[in-house]
Amino acid sequence: MAWLRMDDNFDTDPLVLNVSRNMGEATKVVGWLTRLMLYSARHLTDGFLPEVVFRDIVRSKVWREKLTAPPDGGGSLVHRRGDACRCLKDREWPDTAADVYVHHYLTSNPSRDEFDVQRAKQAELRDSELRAAVRQRDRSRCRYCAVPVVWADRRSAQGGVFDHVDPRIAAGAANLVVACRGCNSRKGNRTPAAAGMTLLPVPGTDQRQIGGSDQRPTQLVDTEPTTHAHARDGTGRVTDPADQPTTGPPSTVRTSRDPNPYHRTAVTGLDPLDHAGLPSIIDHDYADTFGETGEDP
Repeated sequence: MAWLRMDDNFDTDPLVLNVSRNMGEATKVVGWLTRLMLYSARHLTDGFLPEVVFRDIVRSKVWREKLTAPPDGGGSLVHRRGDACRCLKDREWPDTAADVYVHHYLTSNPSRDEFDVQRAKQAELRDSELRAAVRQRDRSRCRYCAVPVVWADRRSAQGGVFDHVDPRIAAGAANLVVACRGCNSRKGNRTPAAAGMTLLPVPGTDQRQIGGSDQRPTQLVDTEPTTHAHARDGTGRVTDPADQPTTGPPSTVRTSRDPNPYHRTAVTGLDPLDHAGLPSIIDHDYADTFGETGEDP
């Protein structure tokens, strides 16, 4: 199912009003542009459309000229190849049928690369074996505050959820951790560094940093993997997280005027393998130090 995001002030956008003599014409323009963007969202074309689609939706030659080249020389709502606009900066026109581009399409909508990453992340959260492996590895404790989470709690800040450490990628267990709902809400769609938070090491890997150290967690020890602590690849074969395919980060280059709707805060690049790799050795002293794990049956 295609979803389209639009500014609720789009119908009064100066560019829309610039080509309209009255609000009736403005309504027509909004309708045409909405259909053009729906086509792009449905087919994941990043705002680019073939001429035949443009002609089919906007059947008036006069209006096609107004949308692509306003009479007064103002900004256009639909661009053709060769047009100069800040929304086309650092963007390359596809080699296939792509004759027009809807102005500022990516301002509110994700690119195809970003959509693929989001879809891959959602698939990971639906993977019961992956979730179970991450819960076992993190011992059902929040990796940001070390508090035991309550999986049956669907409302309060202590409820258990799963968080993608780097929201720009989908990398299986290497980028997925247990988090309490409070920390997950505070972190939002950012990396820990961008949110001013510290990602604690896997329980048992470095006890000195469990408790709020502001130092970056140390590299996980590279040891022989064990069967019970690794995720499966869907074929029943137990694999190491480092061998799992990674989706992302998105290749689309965005400017400050064209932000990523899934990631609106600049972040530093972090290697997810340094943060969430499945452990091969269980440190039983962890339970003695922090009490019960808090896992639900």
